[in-house]
Amino acid sequence: MTPTKLEIANIPPYFRCPISLNLMSDPVSLCTGITYDRVSIERWFDDGNTTCPATMQHVHSRDLTPNHTLRRLIQEWCVKNLSQGVERIPTPKQPADLLQVQHSLQDITDGYMRLDNLQRLHSLARESEKNRRCVLEAGAVPVLASVLASLQNVRLNVDQDDPGEELDKDSMDMMSESVCECEEALGTLALLPMNEKNRKALTGPTQLDHIKWFLVKGSSESRVYAASLLGNLTAVEHDVEFKLAVASQDLLLEGLVSLLKEGNSNPKGAIASLKCFVAICSARKNRLKAIDVGVVPVLVDKILLMPDNSDNQITELAVCVLELLCACAEGRAAVCDRPLAITALVKIVLRQSKLATEHALAALWSVCRSAPDAEIQLEAVRAGLFTKLLVLVQSDHSPRTKAISSHLLRLLQNTWRENSLECFIVKPLWKGALDTQRFFCFFLFFLGGTGREIQRKYSVTIFFSSRKK
Repeated sequence: MTPTKLEIANIPPYFRCPISLNLMSDPVSLCTGITYDRVSIERWFDDGNTTCPATMQHVHSRDLTPNHTLRRLIQEWCVKNLSQGVERIPTPKQPADLLQVQHSLQDITDGYMRLDNLQRLHSLARESEKNRRCVLEAGAVPVLASVLASLQNVRLNVDQDDPGEELDKDSMDMMSESVCECEEALGTLALLPMNEKNRKALTGPTQLDHIKWFLVKGSSESRVYAASLLGNLTAVEHDVEFKLAVASQDLLLEGLVSLLKEGNSNPKGAIASLKCFVAICSARKNRLKAIDVGVVPVLVDKILLMPDNSDNQITELAVCVLELLCACAEGRAAVCDRPLAITALVKIVLRQSKLATEHALAALWSVCRSAPDAEIQLEAVRAGLFTKLLVLVQSDHSPRTKAISSHLLRLLQNTWRENSLECFIVKPLWKGALDTQRFFCFFLFFLGGTGREIQRKYSVTIFFSSRKK
């Protein structure tokens, strides 16, 4: 249900959460009598707050009582507004019970209805953040890690070297069930937050080898689970040794690239793979390995140059990886060798999020200042980077973005001057803040002269093009 559709539907104010101001999907009441959306109020308490957000009264009990009457009213309102694109909110499920989760974990350990219990655990973890904390508190990580370790016996049969040896039907069914159990365990582990103790249960060579096996040979879902879990495990900045061990695994980086090649057709897989590359490439020694497996062409062709690329998170992560790789000479060379890579990076500036703009500028700065010839700088100027930089230095972007913009302006000004452009369109590229007149004055000040002098000196025609609201 998109925000635009909800705005059209005109949500009644008493259906909105006082914290998020969005339509409530699981309304719950505090002891103060105020109703909130469960996700919002739980996040409020998780941040260390001890008061009711609306009344600022101290809350003596954090018990949340489901407001069934309000939920039914919201559901009825959603049904009445189906024609306006509003979807009916589902009836929320009850939160996980710690004792029941512990019983399920004990049954998994004892081998009793193992697959059913693993599926139940995975379903609980998918439902909410509170359920994930409950599963974690029940001690699920060591149990799930032991299930994943049982993959070794399955792999001995699946990866057997003797093609002439066939397995009977019972053995095949047993193997299939064991793989399904491991997939469910892997999916649950990928959802759980990892502390240092839990990470140690999953970062050993054997466990890492099993995760890699699913990444390379698993089903479509299990490949995403494996990449997500690797992303969580490698997200710790100080554990450089583990990041080096991950990159040293045969075919692991190739598996991540294969998942990344699916691009926007598999957004969850692309995000999981990109998060892994961001974490892995934070270690300098791993950047050459990532370049060697061909991640740069995939990032440019499958993400940055895709016409339907509208996912900001995918773009942000992709240009973040490129920024890391452009910190070394091999990465810059790979970007320069890829057709339209510079144009794709310039296109992101001011068209995607502020974070994506910052990463794209950082990558462009690394490439342009180290370019062996002027062709790269000229390509950036022709793609419209110079105009965007003039806007950025006066914008409300981050200090780092503005500093990089200033450096690039100084670097590219000679390239712009030496290549006569027939027409320079001054077009407002921002919303509010600056008007066209201020931009034009700054533009003339930067080039050094009046409008008539600039047109004569650089052989350009300057005119204004207003943006329609």
